[in-house]
Amino acid sequence: MLQELQEFRDKLDAVMHKCMGKRIVIYGYGYSGRFVAWYGKYYHSIKPDYIITQEYSNTIPYEFELYRESLFDFGYKDVKNAIVWLCTAETAEVRERLVSHGYVKNKTYFDMNEVIYGAEYDKDAADTNVQFMRYLEKICGCDLVEPIKVDDFVNSIKGMRPCVNSSQKEIFPLLDKCHIIPNEKDAIFDFGCGKGTALISFLDYGFSKVGGVEYADNVYDILCSNFNKLGKKYVSKEIKCIHENAINIKYELDEYNWFYFFDPFSIDICEKVIENICDSIDRKPRKINIISILPWCHNKIIETEKFVLTNQFDIMTRQRVVNIYVTKKGEEY
Repeated sequence: MLQELQEFRDKLDAVMHKCMGKRIVIYGYGYSGRFVAWYGKYYHSIKPDYIITQEYSNTIPYEFELYRESLFDFGYKDVKNAIVWLCTAETAEVRERLVSHGYVKNKTYFDMNEVIYGAEYDKDAADTNVQFMRYLEKICGCDLVEPIKVDDFVNSIKGMRPCVNSSQKEIFPLLDKCHIIPNEKDAIFDFGCGKGTALISFLDYGFSKVGGVEYADNVYDILCSNFNKLGKKYVSKEIKCIHENAINIKYELDEYNWFYFFDPFSIDICEKVIENICDSIDRKPRKINIISILPWCHNKIIETEKFVLTNQFDIMTRQRVVNIYVTKKGEEY
């Protein structure tokens, strides 16, 4: 785990340790609510009993088990005995609602933003929420969360995709399905690494060596700046950030046995990258794993006859299919 996130985890864990065996209400289901729900389940096997959303649009599928704030007013089942994880701004109205129903701050309800950022956090700041990458932005001054559209790249190649944030909430479950406990021989490479959020997540998962390639000048500058602000060298034995067109990355691939694709570019570019990976295997026979989110190049990977599809699933309920490939047994490694 990253030392920079230890305090964050300690603060959340301290709250959740008090809630073991209790019913849980998540109040507010924006970024903070979704992250806290995931964190509670992933690290502590705590699944919230009730999720209250302040979003009333019809875009939320009816099969989602979401409640409105009136849940408190109805005395529904044993909600009055639950612990509330407040994941929205603690406005006077929200505080009054909780207090009027008998909830006591820091005993039976917890303002999760205040738990993480302290009592002086800006409740009106749109960029204040509970998640790993936003926390690193707050304490280290990084630029991680906000996406960058292709139109805003200083330079680009046809087929490039927007720069988006991939955090532990998405990546840890993927790695879990690979049944990996990284050791000193494991190294993972991210094609189209953007601002570095996936690389940070890999380090946090336990990889000791990570690498990535980013072509857009302004995105690469942010990538390097982020690692500098985290106190880590972005070109070192442990971390290697390459400023280049991905199809030109060849011999550098020999250092890695895991490759990560989150729909980084068009099929034609991806196919050339797959060819480079196969050439790397021929130069240096070894077991290779590929994680591909939105696997447009599935046929290309299978046609190489070097890989077998070992797992296939979806994430985040948005048709984000994930394929996991590994080199076939019989390959010399």
